[in-house]
Amino acid sequence: MRFFAVLPIVASLVLSACAALNDSAPQSSADAPASYSAAKAAAPVPSRPFPDDAFSDLLVAEMAMRNQDLQTALAKYQQQADITGDTGVIATTARLAQFLRDNETTEKYARQWLQREPDNPEIHFVLATALSRQQKPLAALPHMTRVLELGGDANFAALAAAALSRPEQQLEDFRLQLDGIAKRYPHDNSVRIARALIFQYQQQEEKALKLVRQVLDEDPDNAHALLIETRTLKQLGRDGEAIDRMKHAVDQNPSNKRLRHDLARSLVKTDLYQAKAQYEVLSRQFPGDTDVLLELMLVNRELDRFDEAEEQLRQLIASEDQSSRAHFVLGRLAEEDRDWQTALEHYQAASYGEEFDRAVRRLAALSAAEESTDRALARLAALREDLPQHAVTLYLLEAELLRTSAQPQRGFDLLSDALAEHPDDEGLRYARSLFAEKLGNIEVVENDLRHILKRDPNNAAALNALGYTLANLTSRLDEAEQLVKRALQQEPDDPAIIDSYGWILLLKGQVEEAVTWLEKAFAQTQDHEIAAHLGEALWQAGDQQRAKSVWKQGLEHTPNSPIIYDTLRRLKLMND
Repeated sequence: MRFFAVLPIVASLVLSACAALNDSAPQSSADAPASYSAAKAAAPVPSRPFPDDAFSDLLVAEMAMRNQDLQTALAKYQQQADITGDTGVIATTARLAQFLRDNETTEKYARQWLQREPDNPEIHFVLATALSRQQKPLAALPHMTRVLELGGDANFAALAAAALSRPEQQLEDFRLQLDGIAKRYPHDNSVRIARALIFQYQQQEEKALKLVRQVLDEDPDNAHALLIETRTLKQLGRDGEAIDRMKHAVDQNPSNKRLRHDLARSLVKTDLYQAKAQYEVLSRQFPGDTDVLLELMLVNRELDRFDEAEEQLRQLIASEDQSSRAHFVLGRLAEEDRDWQTALEHYQAASYGEEFDRAVRRLAALSAAEESTDRALARLAALREDLPQHAVTLYLLEAELLRTSAQPQRGFDLLSDALAEHPDDEGLRYARSLFAEKLGNIEVVENDLRHILKRDPNNAAALNALGYTLANLTSRLDEAEQLVKRALQQEPDDPAIIDSYGWILLLKGQVEEAVTWLEKAFAQTQDHEIAAHLGEALWQAGDQQRAKSVWKQGLEHTPNSPIIYDTLRRLKLMND
């Protein structure tokens, strides 16, 4: 029994859940009602008479809600909110859009609603939630603060979760503003939880634990505080204590999906039988959740409960939203078992669904390794016929196989065919230019890269590629230098561009300056091409020992580096 083989698979399934806490904030009826009836019941009665056609559309919307056709209902409410300007209809539109997680629509109508009722805490909550779901936590913060000021129940944790995915400076700005709110509301548990979440993310575990335990002292069954506490304990490596606290949390909150799911996933590492028991409870509580079903299927496979696993697999494959994912996971497991043919079959099947990107790459790599490059190319070409919407991606994967198998003419011909179908695709143009360079076809290289630059004049990759190619294949060194300088303006720290610039300087005879630039590139990455260039510059500068050392490092990185061996032959340091 491959007890731990399932762990990396389940870990990959957990990534989105752990990213996570956007949806692990405490739920309220305003944020995520169990059905739309709660939000509908709260809708104010229309405040002024409507024309007959308006009532007709509102009646259609009402009937659509009764039939759970919520998209139709939303469309009708939007239409009538715009026509009538009625506060009640605007409010219902905002609530329904929020329930459907149509965040832009929610924001639009919540702002209209706010103009009519500026001191309504529900509106500020709805607007803050919509903004945070659009990854605008700083814009959401004043509205959630206003909820507190107006005496409502706030949910700062959802905003903090959104802030975690923003750039570092935005997260820091959010944290500082949240600290200011904490000084005004030092005993508000929602603020404490949000700050704890940020501390956990920043690996300041003791500060996180202090805050959540303040919350739990006042509210021992607070699900979100328990969730952060157990995850922080796991982060500290205190797995046993974390599982004990998770079990307590689940006992206190038996219907809380996130807590039980966290417990089940943690038990996969220590006790598959207990994990299975928790997944089975989840499966009964949430029978439509295919994520739970997928993980339960994996656990049953590890426990050799093949009959149960097969039935669950049958359900997953029949499920429109999980079939591709199930095949991808089974492909991974088959690879671990070195069952290449089964893995290929699953990856092929997974390529027709949401797992297309990951599955088709595994399919190509595995087929090339275990079958042949030609067989892998045939598989990708067949998929291209079946999935024309993914043709560009598949062409590029085929081209990559041809590049790694050193077939530049076939790669060039393939991409020429691709460009006949997709003439403006920059990825195809760029890829073909690389093959054209290998073939010494400077005209095509220049045409393809200038085609990209005509549409995107500051495309650093194209500027660098064109400059580097002109330097290698023509005598137009000044033009090449200007192109690479423009690329450096866009990406000043890119080692490939720095290398190009240093190489051009070397070709122009500016040896000392070339060494400076090439050493800067080599300090970032010991790529064999940079090693070839730096070694040659050092050799010309008279530092032969250092040059040999650099070439040696490059060969350690890429043992059969053609560019290093070509350099050594050109410098007559080895025989042909």
